[in-house]
Amino acid sequence: MTVAALGGFGACGPSVQTIYEGNVRFEHCYRLDLDREVAPSHREVCWREWVETYSYGQTRDRVEYARRRLRYLAAGETSPPGLVLAKPDAGTSEDGKGSGASRTMHAPPPTLTEPSDDPPSRAAASASSAPSLPGQPCVGVCATTRAACVRPCQAGNGRRQDCEGCDQDYGRCMRRCFEERPSD
Repeated sequence: MTVAALGGFGACGPSVQTIYEGNVRFEHCYRLDLDREVAPSHREVCWREWVETYSYGQTRDRVEYARRRLRYLAAGETSPPGLVLAKPDAGTSEDGKGSGASRTMHAPPPTLTEPSDDPPSRAAASASSAPSLPGQPCVGVCATTRAACVRPCQAGNGRRQDCEGCDQDYGRCMRRCFEERPSD
């Protein structure tokens, strides 16, 4: 009886198969986000299915990311997730002030941007009381993304090739604002 009771303790929590399937589906949805050929509605369905079916046993950051992508897609934001490829300087601290203090492996990663509960497109649309122009919410998202990209460059912390990519990404984002608009 004791052996059977102890065997039950190993059965608590998600199985390895459940976690594996969640990981595979998460990566699939992420790949769809990066593919401009995939319709935003397909991306939204993929993330919704992942949250409802495959999020059990997944890390909190993945679940929060998926929920954030759902909010963005529901608000009309269709640009791919941004990747920050700049390497931090060895002499910078967690707050980026350059105190030289090294981070330990147990410390949480530094916050790169201030989190927001609202998708950028909603914040940009609500900032203006004027009638909405075609592509205006998307244009606001592009401007916000570019500002976040060039911030390290203006502070002198970014590498030149990373800073040049900001304007290229901004141009692609602006083109998508008007190419992916439904016809009126």
